Amino acid sequence: MKKALLAVILVPGVAYAGGIASTFKPEPKLGANLWNAQSAIDGNLETAWMVPGESPNRGEWIQFDVPKSTLDAVRIYPGWGRSEKDFQDYARVKQLKVEIICCLGEDERSTWSGTVDVADEQGWQTLEVDNNAIGNDFGMGGWVKLSVVDIYEGRDYPNLAVSEVVLQLEEYDTGAVISAVSSERDDHLSLDLLDDDDRTYWVGDSAGASITFATDGHGVSSVSVKARSNDYDRPKKVRITANARVLEAELPDSLDEQSVEIPPIVGYTGSAWGDIQLEVLEVYPGTKHAGEIAIAELNVKATNYDGI
Repeated sequence: MKKALLAVILVPGVAYAGGIASTFKPEPKLGANLWNAQSAIDGNLETAWMVPGESPNRGEWIQFDVPKSTLDAVRIYPGWGRSEKDFQDYARVKQLKVEIICCLGEDERSTWSGTVDVADEQGWQTLEVDNNAIGNDFGMGGWVKLSVVDIYEGRDYPNLAVSEVVLQLEEYDTGAVISAVSSERDDHLSLDLLDDDDRTYWVGDSAGASITFATDGHGVSSVSVKARSNDYDRPKKVRITANARVLEAELPDSLDEQSVEIPPIVGYTGSAWGDIQLEVLEVYPGTKHAGEIAIAELNVKATNYDGI
């Protein structure tokens, strides 16, 4: 399965629950919570979790509520990602302690911890943590706590900044229900997208093509599509909308299954809920049926279940 290149994430000015921090820089003029933990999970590099200038930085932490799942990796955009200058001017994480704490509704106890190194590079980094379980056998989730062990000093300011954090959870296949498509042919219906049979396929108008789907209680983390053939138009650029967050991705011209991540809502993959829309913005033209798009399969993956 091929992963799509993420092109852009557009985020409205909405705060979501899910993260807390040991401390954060006060900001009386622009909003009291501007530099709080939520700014590290809002999908926006213009914002950041930033600690006060008088803090030693080392020992500060940010913590997230996470449902029962398995932690694969921590993705982090260290420093303030607004510009290259801001990245260099403020302190950045050099080493993190990653700790899993169990369990929601119980006495807190650490079930796993380890340290990971962060390169002094502006951009996203993926820090592997060896597939560790979060939560207990009764379906309770837990917390993931990221503590600063060491830092790279800022050029002009002592404040530590972290623009974004995404906890990457282990995925599994889950079923989906299609609630709407932009159009369909009588002999190639949307039901053909979910039948695990490449010989059947959905056909619709390429202009304005979209598919809206949902799952029953599962936290959706990614969706993949498989184009039918070169005879029809194939998806080139797609837009995913979930809970008012928008992600655009460009797909290669391939008949292989290709996956796009659903925008995380509260700091971990699989935190989207409700209806999710996939729109086709651009296509690779078909050789025989230009103007018509054909997709053989739509497959959905999730990271957690909260349908009880």
